[in-house]
Amino acid sequence: MEAVLDIADWPSALDLFGSQSTLDPAGLGAAEVYPLTVWMTWAFGAVFVLVMAFVLLAWLRRHPARPWWIWAGGIVLPLVAIVAVLVFSTAALVATTREDPDALIVDVTGHQFWWDVVYDPEGLALRDANELVLPEGRAVTLRLTTADVIHSFWVPSIAGKMDMIPGRTNVLTVTATETGRFRGQCAEFCGLSHPLMAFEVTVLPAEDFDAWLETTRGEARDAARPSLLDGRETFIREGCPACHEIRGVAEGGRLGPDLTRLGARPSLGAGMWRMNQGNVAGWIADVQDMKPGAQMPSYNHLSGPELRNLSAWLVSLR
Repeated sequence: MEAVLDIADWPSALDLFGSQSTLDPAGLGAAEVYPLTVWMTWAFGAVFVLVMAFVLLAWLRRHPARPWWIWAGGIVLPLVAIVAVLVFSTAALVATTREDPDALIVDVTGHQFWWDVVYDPEGLALRDANELVLPEGRAVTLRLTTADVIHSFWVPSIAGKMDMIPGRTNVLTVTATETGRFRGQCAEFCGLSHPLMAFEVTVLPAEDFDAWLETTRGEARDAARPSLLDGRETFIREGCPACHEIRGVAEGGRLGPDLTRLGARPSLGAGMWRMNQGNVAGWIADVQDMKPGAQMPSYNHLSGPELRNLSAWLVSLR
């Protein structure tokens, strides 16, 4: 059990670009989209070959224009193709957006340039950031919205993409069918650091997922070494709780990601950097260097000991 739940030791999203593939379905939504992708590729490949053959025939034989060619190739063929794609894609869309009354509800809010995640908002209300943990074989309804501009939620291996639109909540029901770690990405240009707005999805066996929820619902667990206590004091003194929440230490901050279990996450900066003390210290000192456009000021006025203690304390949070 411990080996499964200690997901901080798993590799960062920097190492997982191979897991972001629509050609390797690991969820029911991706399994619905995959045959549609294959069918469209073959069908429109055949259409392309046929059209090129007609072009070559017309070029070589130089026949006068024939009306039936225009009707067949310019009107009938595109109409049939568009209707067929509409029918099959609508069926796939319905299958991936249908709500399950027994599904776990998870709210996901897109920000420039990070992800706010709340599990069971009407009950447990466990808040996390830049990472989504799912149970294998169990339906999860994602309620997707945004706090600023249009974003798009996409985990190619698990489900199709869904836009996140200001003032609107879109619903995407996902069911992961394989355990492991998968990479997601914002699929709608949302600003300077749009390509740096990734996230990670961890799929656990259903019983291990329940245990994970139980072990992460409490207050932050940090070691009580003197240097770490100094780091906690620096966090409070510098006004970080105005933006960041840490359960048991600072409550109510919503402008930035929840940091309660920061050290347990495999990556930093929405999937861009491996989680370790050096990267956390660099992020605090000069965030714009690590992620241009991030909505956070740099704290380069901190002394060396203050920065070391603060970053060590943040990494200790589990």
